[in-house]
Amino acid sequence: MATLSGIQLRRRWLWLYGLIGLLVTFITALKVLEVVATTQPSQSIGRGTEYLLDSQHSLEIATIHQDSTLAWQTEQSNQLSFGMRDATLWLKVQLPKLDSRDQWLLEVDYALLDELEVWFFDGDKLLSDYVTGDILPFRSRNVSAEKFLFPVPYSTSPLTLIIRSKTTGALKLPLNLWNTDQYLVHAGEHSLLMGAFFGLLAAMALSNFFFFVTTRYANFLVYCGYVLFLSLTLLTLHGIGYKYFWPNNIWLQGHSVVLFANATMLFAVFFTRELLQVKSYSPLMDKGLLLCGGLYLTGFVLSLMLPYWLMIKIFLVVLMGSVVFICSLALWLSSKGIAIAKLYALAWFTLLLSGLIASLENLDFIDLSISSHYLLMIGALIESILLALVLAITYNEQREATFIAQGRALEQEIRSREHQKKAQEELEYNVQERTLELEIALRELSEKNEELEERNTQDALTGIRNRRYFDKKYIAELRRSRREQTALSVAMLDIDHFKSVNDKYGHLIGDECIRAVARLIQDHLRRPADDVCRYGGEEFALLLPNTDIEGAVLLLEQIRQAVAATPIQTPAGPIQLTISGGIASSVVAQDADEMQLLSLADQALYKAKQAGRNQICHHTQESSHV
Repeated sequence: MATLSGIQLRRRWLWLYGLIGLLVTFITALKVLEVVATTQPSQSIGRGTEYLLDSQHSLEIATIHQDSTLAWQTEQSNQLSFGMRDATLWLKVQLPKLDSRDQWLLEVDYALLDELEVWFFDGDKLLSDYVTGDILPFRSRNVSAEKFLFPVPYSTSPLTLIIRSKTTGALKLPLNLWNTDQYLVHAGEHSLLMGAFFGLLAAMALSNFFFFVTTRYANFLVYCGYVLFLSLTLLTLHGIGYKYFWPNNIWLQGHSVVLFANATMLFAVFFTRELLQVKSYSPLMDKGLLLCGGLYLTGFVLSLMLPYWLMIKIFLVVLMGSVVFICSLALWLSSKGIAIAKLYALAWFTLLLSGLIASLENLDFIDLSISSHYLLMIGALIESILLALVLAITYNEQREATFIAQGRALEQEIRSREHQKKAQEELEYNVQERTLELEIALRELSEKNEELEERNTQDALTGIRNRRYFDKKYIAELRRSRREQTALSVAMLDIDHFKSVNDKYGHLIGDECIRAVARLIQDHLRRPADDVCRYGGEEFALLLPNTDIEGAVLLLEQIRQAVAATPIQTPAGPIQLTISGGIASSVVAQDADEMQLLSLADQALYKAKQAGRNQICHHTQESSHV
């Protein structure tokens, strides 16, 4: 039985990876449809809605609400989609009485509306009104969401909903009433789905960019540009771009769809031209691709100047024509025996089908039970993966052409390296020996540094930690309290009337007293995490992690009583000392001033001094957070 060559094995593995990718994409597509189909709003508003198209843009809300002679029409379909029109759309809906136990949201499930005004009436009484749309910054929205959301006011009787909308693109207003709890579930699933989808596209773009960096194969970079602008286009269509990336750029939001879409197709056309090597098969077809690329480049430039409504119509026409042309080109090349052309044709047919459905829905020729944006997402994802597979196959075939020559060169290289092997082994041995010596020297240096650090953080008089150590440990414990949301207690202790001890007995006796008090304090600290530091002169600071105010007060009272009950034995005789202390304890808040807790402990110490010394005071506050 003949065995497969390494090249054939690589090719088969590549096809296997491609099929796995398509399977994952198919499962993702099913999940999209499942989420869209199963997570439905409490009530959808569509069939039976009254609408009025004001081509003169002259009607006002007072006329709409009160004038019964207006020629309202009734929508017969479930989707409130009116195509691309130069008219102001008015909608009037009689909302049913809603369950008063729940909070309700009105959703306009379309992110690309320039002007949107909403009024809720209870009879003739206006309960609430909202003004929003893409002509306003994103922060002006009442609810921060990709689509438009409006809280429904509470009323004991049915409400009248009136909506005014005007836009330069597709005029459609899919309306849904959501119970707040149901909407949160839906929003979570939708966000997870969008994150997975755009995460996959980002991973594809990033991986192909790295392929370009490592291989310098230009088609990887062109494909990366295609996926990048495709992602930006879809982010715009779903309102994600305006929420997260350019929330204050109204001009970009108004032009982003046609700008990014033209850039996407410009990269796609040149990707097709270079990948399929069209010029070598048909110069005429190559000129056709150049014409398509020129049209998209022109569309991109004109989109910076001309109105959106004109450029989007031109783009949709050019899109349909160019995608049909590319599909026909790929089929023609596949008939000439170019294997990857068939896969390429399938990729573009997928985009053609989803794009055609989306265009027909935007132009009001068809109604869909779900948003065409989801179908466009699925088509774009399948097409992107198929194109990535075609790109990988093409690059692999080009690599195969160089493998034989590389094999011969490799044989010569092996023989050459055999002569260098002994010298290399000797060199490696020397390097390892020097490396070992260096590691030993570095280890010794590290030990010296640790010893030096230990000395730098130790108080020379008492042997406990010094002020420098306390400052670092204090910040670290603050952050741990903030991170773990546990109580941190800070205490300040001061020897009472210590100046009189120095004046009466001298500084040497005073130093002996400080050492004795430090030992007494240290003897009362049982937990490894608790620390006492000499803060300065006769003042000590204690850090008590994971300790509330009651525990800290109990510990400091024990220390205070021990000091008061233990005369300090000195060459000048026993000396009776007392101490005063101040405590502050808190679970550190995210925005807390780092020095606040220490300052509160110091204030409590001052309070103890003022109250007569030989006592412990603690800071009292309304909240346990600072």
